[in-house]
Amino acid sequence: MKPRSFQTRVIAVMIAVVVAAQLATFAVVTVATQRAVSSRLEQELHVGQRVWEQFQQSRSEQLLASASVLSDDFGFRAAVASGDVPTLRSALGNQGTRVGADLAWLLDRDGRWQAGAEGAAAPSAEVLAGLTRQAARDGLALQTVVVNDALYLVVMLPVMAPERVGWLAIGRRYDDAVAREYQRLTGLEAAFVTSAGSRTRVHASTLPAAQRASFASAWTPQGDHTRPIAVGSDHYLSDSHPLTEGDDARLVLLDSYDRALAPYRALRSRILLLSGLAALLAVAVAVALGRGISRPVSRLATAAQRIQAGDYSQAPVAGGSREIAELAGAFGRMQADIAAREARILHQAHHDGLTGLPNRSHAYDLLQAAIARGGDVAVLVMDVNRFKEINDTLGHEFGDQVLREVAQRLRSASDDAHLVARLGGDEFMLMLPGLRCEAAQAQAHALWNALKQPLDLPSTRVGVEGSFGLACHPEHGADADTLLRRADIALYDAKAAHGGVAVYQPGRDESHLRQLQLMTDLRQAISGGQLELKFQPKLDAASAHVQHVEALLRWRHPTLGAVAPDEFIPLAERSGFIHELTRFVLDQALACHAVWRAGGLDLGLAVNLSAMDLLDADLPDYIEQRLAAHGVPAERLILEVTESALMQDIEYALRMLHRLKACGVRLAIDDFGTGYSSLAQLKRMPVDELKIDKSFVMQLEEGSDDAVIVRSTIELGHNMGLSVIAEGVENDRALALLRHYRCDMVQGYLFSAPLGSAALLDWCHQRERTATTADLPLETDA
Repeated sequence: MKPRSFQTRVIAVMIAVVVAAQLATFAVVTVATQRAVSSRLEQELHVGQRVWEQFQQSRSEQLLASASVLSDDFGFRAAVASGDVPTLRSALGNQGTRVGADLAWLLDRDGRWQAGAEGAAAPSAEVLAGLTRQAARDGLALQTVVVNDALYLVVMLPVMAPERVGWLAIGRRYDDAVAREYQRLTGLEAAFVTSAGSRTRVHASTLPAAQRASFASAWTPQGDHTRPIAVGSDHYLSDSHPLTEGDDARLVLLDSYDRALAPYRALRSRILLLSGLAALLAVAVAVALGRGISRPVSRLATAAQRIQAGDYSQAPVAGGSREIAELAGAFGRMQADIAAREARILHQAHHDGLTGLPNRSHAYDLLQAAIARGGDVAVLVMDVNRFKEINDTLGHEFGDQVLREVAQRLRSASDDAHLVARLGGDEFMLMLPGLRCEAAQAQAHALWNALKQPLDLPSTRVGVEGSFGLACHPEHGADADTLLRRADIALYDAKAAHGGVAVYQPGRDESHLRQLQLMTDLRQAISGGQLELKFQPKLDAASAHVQHVEALLRWRHPTLGAVAPDEFIPLAERSGFIHELTRFVLDQALACHAVWRAGGLDLGLAVNLSAMDLLDADLPDYIEQRLAAHGVPAERLILEVTESALMQDIEYALRMLHRLKACGVRLAIDDFGTGYSSLAQLKRMPVDELKIDKSFVMQLEEGSDDAVIVRSTIELGHNMGLSVIAEGVENDRALALLRHYRCDMVQGYLFSAPLGSAALLDWCHQRERTATTADLPLETDA
């Protein structure tokens, strides 16, 4: 389809503007007209309501006066008193005709039907009961009733001779004549209706017979308020009012929209005519204007197309008015600016804005090209250790300075033939073409050592370390995606091992996928009820009594089965989920402790903290809250922190330990002997217990290196006023040596495997009943 010319578009736009303006005017007039008509119809209905009230009051007063005349007539009262039914029928018929009544009834003093005018059928008992109740209560009754599908206004008065001898009821029918009489007074359509559920019955109306059925199906009782209603093809605004108080019969007033809108139709026609003339005028003006500017603008459009295609060789030239000439000059300047900006954009599309290094997309393309050329290609993926903490504590601006300095350090330590790129965040990539894995690994170690040198930043010097993952082509992958993925896996392994450089190991994809699955599923493990606590007793080495228990977390995966804590706890630390796990363990363990206390067992409860938990500033408040919630004394809770976790950031760890100690809990150093802590650091820690790592205890023999370490640790702990616990006790030989070294408590499979909460309670009670000196000798060899 050929594009429309500029001149055609100008004409179309001007016509569209004029048409839009006319349509807006037409819409405004239409809305204003509809509002005016609706307001007028509502006012007419309101007036009609007042007229009906007066009309109804006049009919009611006339009917009441007629009934009073008949009930006071001496002959009629005598006939009532005598109970002469033929005379009563004649009197009711004659008097009813004389006063213009459409029905006349006589009821006995108890409200039962006695006689009616000639040919009159007896009304229903329900109608008589309603009239009688009101007349007995108020002295007279005025109601609208339905008799033989006809609607009547009925008044009932007592007949006195001189005592009440009966009730006289006289009524006038609401028929089409009454509706037309009201229409002559108001000009409104009227209908007398009754409703039963959603069904409406029209008893009389000014509407034609053909429209009454449509009206009955369209109208439903919805309160006394105006609302629109469609009757066939006609549209009305309706209002309804009860005929008499307390009954369901209603007068529906209808005012025609079509009649009210008729005077406005001529105005609408004139508006449409003026709109058409304005559109024709817009066409004429648009044609003249389009011819004057279309040619120079077309030349400028051609120049713009050349610029769009990347041809900046010709300057735009256009004749015409001064404005068009200025536009052509602006086009020329724009062309030069676009050429320069395009070069900058191309560079920015391929490079990182912060460091100036190639970005992920460009590095990926270059890696693909290097692989396509063949030969050896090594890929290093590196990130900055603990960069998030740098950002969080020192700010993003300082973090940006670190990233720029790291990028510069990597470029300086690399050959010109090597590519250094930033993949995003604190992650960088180095492509080393022509290097085999051994040489690439040596280069990675050189880079790692280069990064370890303090960075000289404008504000300070800071020490930064990185982790490197290495994958090589063709050994580890034949395409860029595989190499980058496997270099990421190697990086993951380097960070997990707290090492500097790791090379991808074949088969790690499956292990990596398992770790990713476990990290994902671990977040649903708590809500899915997959985690449970086990408790392992700690016994007093001298008395054999259970002193403490250690809470141990177990995970039974729905598809993978039991997952070892040594596997999922590090994953929780890396994914940031360890805080939720620790809080879950604390809450569940304290809840179990409360149950044990209720069962008469009061033990110390040990819960392990991760290194990441020491970074949780809200942890002390949470512990105090849960201790209070479960009613567990603070001194019964022992928090165990591994020695290696404390050594990661000794100053921050000390501050957190003091906060935890202020909660009243006890603190223990777990796995003591593996974290290289000095005595000076140990003296500063507000701890109560040392826990010897099981690697020194499981193969404990007299005279071994392990025995020297264990004995020295126990003596060191006692000299510092600390309790010492040995874990991993699995044989009597180790137990005897620990008792000989005066170890305070022992823990291990020699006594019990980890137990569930209820099983632990039973085990402790059973041990108290059956423990003998044969189970655990009480003497302590000096």
